[in-house]
Parts: sequence; structure tokens; C-alpha cells
Amino acid sequence: MAESRSDGGAIPPITAHHLAEVVQAGHHGASDALDNNPPAHATLPSQTELTLLSRVVELFTAIRQEAAATLNGLHAEIAARRESFTQERYEGRIRSIEASMRALLNRHGSELEQRVYDALKAKREYAFFTYTHRRSADPKIDKWQFILLFLIVPLTLESLLNGNFFAEASEFGLVGGAATAVIISALNIALGFLVGVWPARYCQHVRASHLFWALPVYVALIVLIVMFNLAVGHYREMLIATPDARSLQVLPRLMANPLAITELKSAALVIIGCIVAFAAAVKGYSAFGTYPGHGAAFKRWRERWSAVEEERRRLDVELLPELEAVRSRIDGFKEDCTREISLLQASKAAADQARDLYAARLTQLRSAKDAALMQYREANLRVRTDVPPAYFSQSLNVGEIDQPAALAEHAAVKALIEDFERQLANMPALVEAKLREQLALVRGLDLAGEIERLKSRAAEAGRDAFEQDEAARRQINAEFAAMPR
Repeated sequence: MAESRSDGGAIPPITAHHLAEVVQAGHHGASDALDNNPPAHATLPSQTELTLLSRVVELFTAIRQEAAATLNGLHAEIAARRESFTQERYEGRIRSIEASMRALLNRHGSELEQRVYDALKAKREYAFFTYTHRRSADPKIDKWQFILLFLIVPLTLESLLNGNFFAEASEFGLVGGAATAVIISALNIALGFLVGVWPARYCQHVRASHLFWALPVYVALIVLIVMFNLAVGHYREMLIATPDARSLQVLPRLMANPLAITELKSAALVIIGCIVAFAAAVKGYSAFGTYPGHGAAFKRWRERWSAVEEERRRLDVELLPELEAVRSRIDGFKEDCTREISLLQASKAAADQARDLYAARLTQLRSAKDAALMQYREANLRVRTDVPPAYFSQSLNVGEIDQPAALAEHAAVKALIEDFERQLANMPALVEAKLREQLALVRGLDLAGEIERLKSRAAEAGRDAFEQDEAARRQINAEFAAMPR
């Protein structure tokens, strides 16, 4: 049987020539006729004919098994699809959709609750800070873009003025003077901003201990700024007197007589530098709040409260469409049934194709059987000298081939398809009837109202969590204070 199959496992077309060659019908017919076999009185087929019929039965068995395997595979596939296409499947889907919606609400609610808790905690920390540090008003905090612009403007103005002053003393002219002026202006602004943002703010701290370091640093930086600008004035005069002078030679001259500046433009350099440093110090003093840490505490509170408002807006913008998208998944019963019916039509066509192929191969096998028998008998009649047996005038029938029965597997597949089609036709109505309450619940859910209630619940939960935290903290402080020393 294996030799009758191709490499792919499918049975190739069956021909009379091939079948006759397999059993050597012509050769054996003539060989049997030499001894007048089969005898004239024989009623049973000869050995060659029996071998031929045995081979035909083998081919029939292979054809039958191949058709049965194809149809059984279709039957199993359809049965699996039908088993998964149940009312419980849709009930589970609706439960899953409802759970997904609730999970979305809970997740976003927990995020908003945490934001409210953080904002209340930052507000409490800010109130504690203002009380302990005796602050009566909120600080004014400048945006970094405004601070940068404020520092760039004096840098540019001073660089332009100083560039003109140094252009007369520099061997590179205006370019060299501008480069020197930019460096000087940047140092003046940096030192002035440092004075304002650091020691000047700490000089007013409620803890007097900060004065021990802030006041000396404050005075030292002011002296440094004044001495730096005096050194700039001395350096310009040295360049005018001696173009080859080096900056390292300024320090001895400055220490010998700091005020020994005779040129009006050199004195203007000193005054302009001190003014720019003073302006930078004023901006540094007020840029982040005039009290150290006050602006940071206030900014943290405002940022966390803004995060609460941003989360509330995000719920309105993002959560509603997300919930609607989840809810829209429940309206797919009819579409699923229609899609499944189209798949069943393809399965039905495949089953009919397998049945037709089986019938065509049986016809081929029947014709090949009769032709091979005819070849054997013709060769036998030509050689034999005796009367042939009576059955030579009759065809040898094989019941399964000459009177084939309908394929039971095909009938089973067709019955399963018809039953599944009836189920699919009734499925939407059955699902709607069985799950009416759940569908009404999910479809009738007021999503906008749910979001509003979610925001209220989350805000309340955040306040409750904060109050519980505060109560626990006060309890711990009270127990610590009551402990014997």
C-alpha cells in the first residue's frame, strides 16, 4: 500500500495500467492458460484474480482512511469551535468587561487618593515651616526663565560698557576688550547672585546660630566683590601704561594702594561692576523666596496640589473614553455569530470536497479493477485450448467498491454543521435573555457620574488617610512626651 502513495502521503490517481502491472495480469493470464487454468468447471477466481482483488481492497482501504481522516479532522475542528462558542463564554466576557471597568476606576482612584494625601501632607509641612520660622506671608518665587533673563541683561550691558573701556588697553582692540569684559561681567554676576541666594538670606534666619557663619561669609563676599572690581580697575591702568603687563602683577599693586586709580574710565569700571554685582545679589535674594527653605516648601506644596488638579483633569479627559472603549466590547454577539457562520460555510465546502474526492477515487479504482481483470482474461483466452470457466463472462464485484455506501463521517460533519448553525442563529437572543441584567448594568452605567463619584471618594479617602496618619503621629508624640525622663 505504501508504494501507491506519493511523498506527500496522498494517494496518486489509480490507473488500469498501473494496477495490471502491479499484479502482472497479462503475463499471469497467459501463463495460467498454458495449463488451461482456471479449468472450465471452476467457479472461484484464480490466484491471480484473487491477488488483484486483494490489491484493490488495499487501495480502497487507503482511500477510505484518507477520506475519514480528513472528515474527522473537520469534525474535531468544528466541535472545538462549538464547544468554545457557548453562552458561558459571553457571560465570562461580560464579567471580564465589568471587572476591567471597575479595575480602571479603582486604579485611577488610588492614584488620585495618593495625590490628595501627598498634597495634604505637603500643606501640613508648609504650615509647620511657616509657624516654626515665623513666616506670615507666602514667598514670591520667580520662574527660572525670568531669573535667567534678568541676569543676561546686566551681563550684556556691562560687557558692552567694559568692552569699550578695555578696547583702549587691549592689544587686540575691541575683540580682546569684549572677551575680557564678558569674563569680568560673568564673575561679578555670579558672585553677586551667590551673596544674595546664600549668606544674605541666612542672616535673617530664626536660628541665631546661622549668624555665626552667614554674617562673616556675607561680609567676606562683599569685600571680595569690591576688591575684585578694584583689581579690574588697576588691571586696566596697568595695561594702558604697560601693554605687556600680566594679571598676576595686579595683586601687589592692589595690596599696596587699593584706591590708587587715576583714570576716570577705570573708576567707572569699578563702579559699574559693583552695581551689577549688587543687582545680581538683589535678584538672588528674592528669586527663591527671601527666607531659606521657605520657597522650596511652598513650591512643593503648590506642585503637589497642582498634581491633584492635573489628575482630576486627566480623569475627565482620558478615563471616560477608556471606559467607553471597554464597554463597547459587549456588543459583538451578532458579529461573532455571523463570522462563525461564514467559517462553517467554508468547513461545509471542505467536507463536500472530501466526499467528492472519495467518490471520484472509487470510480477510478472500480474502472481500473475491471480493466485489469479484462486484461488477465483476454490473455488467458488467447492461449488456452479449453473452454473458459463460466464466470469469465461475469464481472468480479467487491461490495464496498461496486456498491459503495455513503460516508458516515461526512454525514456526521454535515449534521454537526447544521446543529451548530441552528445554535448560532439562536445564540444572540439566548445571550441577551440570559445576561439581560448584566448587560443592562454595564450598558446603563453612568460613566461620567461614576468618574465624579470616583473623584469625591478618592479625595475623601486621601483626607481620611492623612488624618489617620496625623492622629498616629500625635499619639506617638504624646506617648514620647509622657515617658519618664
